[in-house]
Amino acid sequence: MRCFKCGSFLTDGDTCPQCGEYVGIYKKTARVSDAYYNAGLYKARVRDLTGAVESLKISLMINKYNTNARNLLGLVYCEMGDVVEALSQWVVSKNFTPEGNIAGTYIKKIQTNQNRFEMVTGTIRKYNLSLNYAKEGNTDMAIIQLKKVVANNPQLIKAHLLLALIYIKQDELSRARKLLNAVLAIDKNNTLAHMYMEEIEKKIAAKKAETSGSFLPKRKEKEIDKKPLSGNDVILPKSSYKEPSNGAITIINVLVGVVIGAALIWFLIIPAKNKGLTQDYKKNLQEYSEQLSSSNVELNSMQKELEDVKAQKDALEQQLGVVSGTGGNNKLLVSVIEAANDYIANKPDEAANKLVDIDVSALPSESAKTLYNTIATATLPAAAQNFYDTGMTEYYKSNYEVAAENLVKAYKCNNSVDSAYYAAKSYVALAKTDDAKKYYQYIVDDYSTSGYYKEASDYVNSH
Repeated sequence: MRCFKCGSFLTDGDTCPQCGEYVGIYKKTARVSDAYYNAGLYKARVRDLTGAVESLKISLMINKYNTNARNLLGLVYCEMGDVVEALSQWVVSKNFTPEGNIAGTYIKKIQTNQNRFEMVTGTIRKYNLSLNYAKEGNTDMAIIQLKKVVANNPQLIKAHLLLALIYIKQDELSRARKLLNAVLAIDKNNTLAHMYMEEIEKKIAAKKAETSGSFLPKRKEKEIDKKPLSGNDVILPKSSYKEPSNGAITIINVLVGVVIGAALIWFLIIPAKNKGLTQDYKKNLQEYSEQLSSSNVELNSMQKELEDVKAQKDALEQQLGVVSGTGGNNKLLVSVIEAANDYIANKPDEAANKLVDIDVSALPSESAKTLYNTIATATLPAAAQNFYDTGMTEYYKSNYEVAAENLVKAYKCNNSVDSAYYAAKSYVALAKTDDAKKYYQYIVDDYSTSGYYKEASDYVNSH
């Protein structure tokens, strides 16, 4: 264990042999942090991933420099399908301990399989989009997106849970149970999965209770039926069976049996088979109809949104036509109109790129602000993730100029603390002190509870 002040190795005493600093409390907190790390390691080994995450977060809350706990937390997140969160933990760990840190190996493994990383980050974007659909009550669109997420990233537990919750709400309990079983195979003590399972069991029990009461009551037994039979009451009928007199009767019986068997096949088995095929056809037809209906809902929603944007854009162009010049507020109007044109032309990234530098409060009219908000709501969340992913990719390639440009755009889209932090780190690598200080200052001002706060505060105070 090293001293938190001078970095020298500590002995058994409560003071640092190098600088003389009192380290008794520090050593105790480090031991408590290691205890929670060991608990998290045990839970991860028995696939209690939810419990492992809780223990490791407590370990890091006590000692944020515990790189073993942070690296393990990244592995647990990766096992749960959240590769972006895992990568962020490893990057922080690498910054705290640059030398001899296995987190660097994990980051390189992700970098070498860029296609896989882009696919996984794409599924996370689709999950966030599905979550918004679900919050808005558009469950059909949420189901379509979540099915794609689960197919492309089977480890993403939160996507399974959200889709299972929607299925439970729609009373499709067998599908929900299948998804929850997949979650419990990955994380056997997942709290939400067990809660949803209990809800399914309650619904099934309620259905059984309803159906059991729908049958007719049993016929009451007559008194004579209840009376036990005695030996005198039992009458054995005389047998009427006779041995066949010759082989002809046997042959006739066989032929009659064949005819009866053929009739049973024709009247019972074949109709049942045809009925099963018909039901399968109807089921497939219903699924196709549901998919078509969902697609129509999405198309109608997008068409309506495009019509609104076109109407608002035309109004702005009319407003711009009565004034002259391209500076000041008019320039902002031109940018909003160009963004609307890109959005209508199905170029959301270009539309978002034009919006990021616009101060909505400086727009000269309410109609301009309304159009800005409409396009921003539709494009900025996805654009923010795209800018962030591109920025982080270039950051890991040490292409800090492009990384800083994209991370700044990502921060302007959604004010993410991660975007601000890595934008500042990129500017530090480029020796652009003022720009780095600017984005570190955002963290100091707005994210005082973030894990980046101390580093940001130290930089701002020292530069």
